[in-house]
Amino acid sequence: MKKLMKVLAAASLAFAAASSQAALYTNSFGTNAGANPGQPSDCDDCYSGEWSFGAGHSINFFGNTYTGLYVGSNGYVTFGNGATNYTTNPLNTQSVAPMIAGSYTDLDSRGDAISNVYVNLSTPGQIIATWDRLGHYSQNYSVRSLFQLVIRSDQSLIGPGEGQIGFFYGEITDPSTTSAGFGDGLSAVNPGEVAFASLVPGTQLSNNGPRWFNLEDGRPDPVDVPEPGSMALLGLGISGLAFLRRRKNAA
Repeated sequence: MKKLMKVLAAASLAFAAASSQAALYTNSFGTNAGANPGQPSDCDDCYSGEWSFGAGHSINFFGNTYTGLYVGSNGYVTFGNGATNYTTNPLNTQSVAPMIAGSYTDLDSRGDAISNVYVNLSTPGQIIATWDRLGHYSQNYSVRSLFQLVIRSDQSLIGPGEGQIGFFYGEITDPSTTSAGFGDGLSAVNPGEVAFASLVPGTQLSNNGPRWFNLEDGRPDPVDVPEPGSMALLGLGISGLAFLRRRKNAA
């Protein structure tokens, strides 16, 4: 009987853990969005955190070192302090805070079970934030925004074809004005800031391909993402080399 109770308890815990997570969409990074931290999933203009990269991990962002970040409900993460700002500006002129934005606009998740923000901390040195089908202010859920940011510490290992900072986009039907990219939090335009979307309709970001950047001395530098065909050829090349090595060793 005790053994059965233990099994039931374990199953209950597994179900609870699964219910706090969300499966990721096709154009995303990883296999699970992570946990729902609560507040950004049921609010207007709020944030959660500070979320830590973990022991021994930090990030140099525009010359300042941070050990964690804050996830804002309006489509961005910030360093140094959380932010609730909702009026979008180009990333290279916004003065809210040092910021990485997937889609900086006036999002809304109040009273809507579908609209949620998830944070995945399962890999030390890596924070994944997912804005899952958020609506727009004021509680307009006839439009949705689905996108994700991957932020890695300076100590993280980077896989082939990836980078330190990743932008991933699902379907965005919200036509409201938005901005995306990197900003140092100063109103002046400074070297290294990247505003790859500035005051454009959110629908322009819908289902965009992944964007990866590395940080060089704290400033973003784009990573060339290989086309799927190129990756397949690369895989064939690696397989061929491995085959030749095996034949040589056999000889």
